[in-house]
Amino acid sequence: MTHILIYSYAHPLRRALLTALAGAVAACSPAADAPEVPAVDGEWAYTVRCSYCHDVPNGMGAELDAVTLASYTTVGRLDRYLRVAMPHEAPGSLEDAEYDAILQYMVESRGLMPEGGSTWPLPDSTRLQTP
Repeated sequence: MTHILIYSYAHPLRRALLTALAGAVAACSPAADAPEVPAVDGEWAYTVRCSYCHDVPNGMGAELDAVTLASYTTVGRLDRYLRVAMPHEAPGSLEDAEYDAILQYMVESRGLMPEGGSTWPLPDSTRLQTP
């Protein structure tokens, strides 16, 4: 823990500067709390970001059924594809939390979780299993 002693006889401007410096040092310390990232509902994110292409008759995107998703073979490959190529009109434009939630939703809702693979996030090497 870093201590900065501020002398009472210091000039008010110097005292303010030292106080600000002490706050900055405390904020950068490893013990500082990380900002909270709000949770994203995967089903909602998929519905808003993906379904308008993938879940409509004659849609632009392929149907995202278990067989299609399992063709990526691992969670890591599917995740990388989503982040690089989706959404089609603006690849890579979603927040990390949205990509994570959509990936989890698709893997779980299509029954692609391997047996005993209930802890999320799954390692990238986890093979996608067709039901």
